[in-house]
Amino acid sequence: MVIGLGQEKTAAAARSFVIWGEELSRKRRYADAEKLYQRAVSLVERTWGRHHPMMAEVLECYADLLVRTNRADEGIAMKSRSEAIWRAYIPRLCRTYKDVHPLPACLVEREGSD
Repeated sequence: MVIGLGQEKTAAAARSFVIWGEELSRKRRYADAEKLYQRAVSLVERTWGRHHPMMAEVLECYADLLVRTNRADEGIAMKSRSEAIWRAYIPRLCRTYKDVHPLPACLVEREGSD
């Protein structure tokens, strides 16, 4: 997939929001982290839409924050949305991949995660 310069900058900005969101979350600055995740969601949605794999990545990180802040129901719903995006995208990525790996490794619980 070829993307333009504007989309490349958007991808970098969204990833930066997620990286800083994770850092703030580790420092227990949850409200600040959530604002960054919301900005990343908004940016990705405006640029690529609600069903793009990058949205799945952002939603997964945001879901972890929601679970950490005692909003498990919201987090589980967001994680489910992320998984649905991956399930829809994987067959286009590689036909045999989905048979070998039902979900991307990034959706599997990480060792040592909260």
